[in-house]
Amino acid sequence: MRYSTVAAILLLSASAGAAPPEARKPPDDEDDRLLVAVCLVPEMGLFAELDSWPRCEAAAWKKQAAAAGADWQKKNGYIAKLVTPELVRALSGWARPQMKTYQKVPSLAKLELKPVRTNEKQDMLLFEATVDTLPTHSSLVTRWLKLYLLYDLPGKSIVRVIITIRGQVLE
Repeated sequence: MRYSTVAAILLLSASAGAAPPEARKPPDDEDDRLLVAVCLVPEMGLFAELDSWPRCEAAAWKKQAAAAGADWQKKNGYIAKLVTPELVRALSGWARPQMKTYQKVPSLAKLELKPVRTNEKQDMLLFEATVDTLPTHSSLVTRWLKLYLLYDLPGKSIVRVIITIRGQVLE
């Protein structure tokens, strides 16, 4: 399984929450609150929310972080079925030989959601969660499996989950 540099989007279901802000409406019932879009971004690939939205101060968003955490508890089971070792290996751009031994994705249930970016015009908040530290091709590089959760502030709902690999070089 291989992904292009353009994020592959899997829609678990068509959701009003995934529409542009002006078209969003509150969910009609509890089942609608479980709908979420999933984007797969190859290792270190660009995506607008992380690469162009302004940073935010996590302490200013504690109430929203608690609400996003509660919504994540309802939705993580669906996402956990998608985040398999095969998917993680396919997202890897570097360390492919080392990733061949990657066999188990940790539970997604107890992730720490950290607010990292916001888009006030769209009333959206981006949360980051580190799922796992991944095998690496260099002792100077640390790689992580990350989830980014796009949270709709007025709808109080996670509307998109971005699955990717991020890394850092220690100098």
